[in-house]
Formats: sequence, C-alpha cells, structure tokens
Amino acid sequence: MASTFDNNLRLREMGTGDESGTWGARTNENLELIGEALGFGTEAITTNADTHTTTIADGATDPGRAMYLKYTGALDSACTITLAPDTISKLWFIENATSGSQNIIIKQGSGSTVTIPASSTKLVYSDGAGSGAAMVDALDKIDLGTNAKLDNSGIASAASTTTLTNKSIDSDNNTITNIVNADIKSTAAIDFSKMADLTASRALVSDSNGDVSASAVTSTELGYLDGVTSAIQTQLNTKGTSSFSGSYTDLSNKPTIPTNNNQLSNGAGYLTSSTLASSYSSTSLSGYIRFANGFQMCWARISTTYTGTWTFPLSFPNACIGVSKHDERTGSTSNGENYVYSISTSSVSFVSGVIGYKTLIAVGY
Repeated sequence: MASTFDNNLRLREMGTGDESGTWGARTNENLELIGEALGFGTEAITTNADTHTTTIADGATDPGRAMYLKYTGALDSACTITLAPDTISKLWFIENATSGSQNIIIKQGSGSTVTIPASSTKLVYSDGAGSGAAMVDALDKIDLGTNAKLDNSGIASAASTTTLTNKSIDSDNNTITNIVNADIKSTAAIDFSKMADLTASRALVSDSNGDVSASAVTSTELGYLDGVTSAIQTQLNTKGTSSFSGSYTDLSNKPTIPTNNNQLSNGAGYLTSSTLASSYSSTSLSGYIRFANGFQMCWARISTTYTGTWTFPLSFPNACIGVSKHDERTGSTSNGENYVYSISTSSVSFVSGVIGYKTLIAVGY
C-alpha cells in the first residue's frame, strides 16, 4: 500500500508493508518536518505580482509549512496569496515584509480572507474546508485578560480607569467628552492661542451662555478709560451740579461778554445787524435777526415816493413767507396804502399812498 500525505503538515503516512527497510529514514524525515512546522520560514513573491500561491510540499521541506512565515519581495499593488492545499487546517504567524507599502491578502478557498498591511504581522488560521475554505484572524476576538501587558506595560481598554502618563493623543478627530475643570492641572498654564480665534482688537465679555466672546467695544475705545480712578458717572454728576458763589470777575478763564450787537455771531445762536439802507434817504435804516432754528426776520424804515422795491438786508435761505408794510401818515386823515407784491427770498415791491416813511417787516427761514 502506497504512502499518503493527507494530514495538516503534509507528512508521509506509510501504508502497511510500505517502505520496507526505510522506516527509520522516513520517521526521521517526518520528525524534521514537524520541527520545520514549529519554526521560521521565508518566501519571496515575484516582483509586482498581483497573485501568489504557497503550496506545502508533500513529505519534503517547504517554507510554507513553518509556523512563522515571512513574505518578501517588491510590490506596486496589493497581492493575493493562496495557501494550498485547501484541505489543510493550520495556524500561521504571517509577516508582510514586502517593499512598496502594499497589503498582502491571505486566502485558502472562496471563503473569508485576512488582509495584512505592509510591515505588519498577523496570527491566522485556515479551516481546511476545501474549495470554500476560509482564512480567519486568530486574534480578532481574543481576550487578553486583566493582567495582560504590552511592552511590559499594562494595556488600557475603553472600559478601564488606567491613568495615562506622558502620552500623546495625536489626531484632529479625537473627542474626549467628560473632561471637567477638576481634571485639568492647576498649573497647566494652557496658552490662550489654543482657543478659537476671536475678532481682533475687541473687548471680551461673557455672553448669554457664559462663554467668552468679542464685544462691539474696540480696544481703542477701551483705552479711553485708561487712567480713570473712580466711577465716571459720579464724576460727570459732580461736574454737572457744581455751584459757584461769588462775582463773575472771580472766575478764571472766563469768557468775554459781548458789549454790543456787532459782537454776536453764529456761535451765539443768531445774527443781528442794523445798517443804513443805501438806496433811500440817509435817515433810512434796516436790519435783520436769524435764530438758531433757522427763523429769520428783516425790518426797515425807509423814505420813498409812491412805489419802490425793498432789498432785504439778509436774503432768506429758503423762503420769505410774509411781508407787512405800513405808510407813516402825517396825520390821522392823511393818505396811506399797504400793498406789497413780487415777494422773493431777496426783495419785495410795494405801493404807497404817500411820499415819506414806510415801515416794512419780512419773516421767513
């Protein structure tokens, strides 16, 4: 009966009466292959290959039999590696030592596969189920226990209360949701630059949520308070209610009080003037006054014949809204008429019943 190799390590299984006189050699051969299965093997992949097959040889040395199997070679894309035959159920440590930063994908049949990134090692096993055989990540559901260590240090889990000392969480997407004030060291001295930028050169206030935010007050406006030593409103109230007892001459920096109408100007709230009316007799006078609200009045006492035109001593900026004219009679029975016409912003025409003085008043704005 011929020898077979139908086992997971592809060792020779001698049939009855087979290998007469060589059993010692075959036994040693199998023992050596068992030792190989417990050791280290390396296999090169053809450069830039997309697929590769590792077949464990029957009864002969082969790197694919090793418990720790290292793949080398240069890749420019992911490479799918098939472990054959598909009836072997076996455990491997497989290392992706290829160059090119590409994954290797370990498969056996049409079942599940295991992907191993470049420069990484995974513990996998095959189920040996034939054409539908699958590869499984042996550490996918492993429970390391509470006393497990990594590089001689305890392993922190999501449910543990392990204290992390001098560790960096290096990602823009990390989220820690339960930090409270007590968790931050009192001497942490966190830079304000780590906070989100606010509007530049603005005074900071606490908003309705209790958060710091930029107000509408600029740093320039805030600087106006520099040097203030007491409540500003109190100082203003004191200035507004100060009283003075004494004579005007006792005041320092006192203003000059006008002594005649010619010294008054717009700054005092109105204009006033009295001038000779050049177009009439030398005894004729006219004048005007304009108030701060824009109201203006002009007047004149002039001596003319029966008709004339009075040019206002100061034109109205907007409109003359009315003129009153009166003849000065020489007696209670003398003639007199009070007609005016052609009123403009600069003059008015009139008709008189006498030769002599007339009094005119014009108002407008």
